[in-house]
Amino acid sequence: MSDIMTTAARGASVIPTGLRIAFYTLGIGLALIHTFISFRGLRSETGMDHAQMARELARTGELNTRVIPPYAWAQLENRGVTPNAHAFPATFHPPLPSLIEAALFLPLKKWWDYQPSTGNSIYLLDRVVACFGVLLLLGTIYFTHGTARVIFDEKVAAVAAASLMVSGPFWDLAVSGSSVVIVLFEVALAVRLWVGARNSMEEDEPVGATMMAVGLILAAMVMTHWMAISLVIALISATVFFMPGRRSTALVLAAPPLVVLVAWGWHNLQLTGDPLGAAKAFFQTLIVGGRPDDLLRDFSMNAPGVQMDLLVRGTGIHWQSQLGRWIVLTGSVIPALAGLAAFVHPFRRTIASDARWMTVVMLAGAVVAGGLMGLSEDASDDNNLYITLTPLLSVFGSAMFVIWWGRMFATSRTFWGEWGFAVIAIGLSALPLAVRLPSQLKTGMTLAGRQFPHWPPYVPDRVEVVDRLLDENEVVFTDAPWFVAWYADVPAVWIPRSRTSFYTLREKLAQAGSPAAGVVVTPVSARQTYVGDLFTGSYADWPDLILRGPMLAFDKAFLPDPDFPYKVPLPLVAFPIGESESLGIFMAFYTDRPRLPDAPAE
Repeated sequence: MSDIMTTAARGASVIPTGLRIAFYTLGIGLALIHTFISFRGLRSETGMDHAQMARELARTGELNTRVIPPYAWAQLENRGVTPNAHAFPATFHPPLPSLIEAALFLPLKKWWDYQPSTGNSIYLLDRVVACFGVLLLLGTIYFTHGTARVIFDEKVAAVAAASLMVSGPFWDLAVSGSSVVIVLFEVALAVRLWVGARNSMEEDEPVGATMMAVGLILAAMVMTHWMAISLVIALISATVFFMPGRRSTALVLAAPPLVVLVAWGWHNLQLTGDPLGAAKAFFQTLIVGGRPDDLLRDFSMNAPGVQMDLLVRGTGIHWQSQLGRWIVLTGSVIPALAGLAAFVHPFRRTIASDARWMTVVMLAGAVVAGGLMGLSEDASDDNNLYITLTPLLSVFGSAMFVIWWGRMFATSRTFWGEWGFAVIAIGLSALPLAVRLPSQLKTGMTLAGRQFPHWPPYVPDRVEVVDRLLDENEVVFTDAPWFVAWYADVPAVWIPRSRTSFYTLREKLAQAGSPAAGVVVTPVSARQTYVGDLFTGSYADWPDLILRGPMLAFDKAFLPDPDFPYKVPLPLVAFPIGESESLGIFMAFYTDRPRLPDAPAE
């Protein structure tokens, strides 16, 4: 008895036309709901960062950024360059997401300015990014369906595709703005071409053009997300081991990503004197532990030394945590769990066996990257590579469900005997979406363009006013520069770790003709596990600034340092607290004098 083969000819359709139409209708309906009804704006840090870079590229034709990390400022100074806060070179993120979004923004110049005063709190360009992400998700499902048909059959393909379609976390990722959704699409397309080429080898057909296309996709992956390099290395390795007699094709895969990395390194070398640019902070944190944020806020550029015992311990803790949250990190897609069982199943078809081992190698790459970096509790974490492999795991998981269910109901010809496993797998995968969708629909249809923001920590229509409070050429310091730069459209300098660096950088900004107008404080800096972490963590030098706003409601404000120049709080988000209805300021612009906004642009 073969693994999956049915009595129908392999590749023949076993899905009724009515179900196909229902599937397509569901996909279109969910896409429209998530982009036009329940959409609340971008919530990904890297998504906002890439978007503001894309707007700058569309505006100036240069790859600049309005997010200014002290680390990157120090890099430029060490190169002998006087940085310009209003034309700061972008060398931290890979450029591809911004290049794509710039092309989308270019014909929308009329809507580049965010104007919530018109009555719509959702930034139009946010919706453009979300629409792009939704199209990528639908493309991912399409290519995953094709991969499943090549490896197995239509039945497995249908279950895998439907499970992905009804996954709430996948739709959340699609509209978050995260570059991970681009990697998700790239992985699905690369795998589809890879298995197609492996299948063609069995029939002695040429695969050179296909493998070159895969190589170009791998080049796009390394220019989309730095952690995707682990997946690229894994796929190249899988090609070496699981394409017998064609190992030279691995060179075809490796050449394009190597070329683009060298080209980007040369670009960074000319700007910063370091081929890694500001992304050096990202790679440093992989070997010393922690998050890139801490190094990017360090104006001294002093990375801590490598302590192997702490690195190994930290990686182990990350793996333990990620294993416990596996279902969450893979988007709550049930077949992806069963996909792990396929790693020990003896598939008879060569293409299924080789694709299975390719999946194992790629998952190992994601595990290594996840252990080194560490991930948050959310599946939409900007460094979560596990979710990019969920479609492939779902293919094998759906195949295992077919095998198990077929053995339990070998003689049954009823609907339950044929499709009961699909009802269970798809139904359980749909639970997160089914629980939240009704309330999202109700809220979205009631509030329309005044949707609730992602608070905490973001309220876009409140931070937008900062731009109208500034004089010409002024910039701001902030704990959420991606947020301020995107919605307020002003240069935003990340608050340095130390006060000494803050005063030094403030003086340098003034000398460069871009004086600092103040500090925008959001709940981002207050996101700590324990209150005590505010005094020992990465914002240990700034407890007065972080706690001053909330404590104003109790008349027990933390007084700022006497030398701190920005003592005037301008509330951006405030809530009444207590019977006296005193205001606690949870997002504020601390500046040097009372300021009034200009009239909004027409």
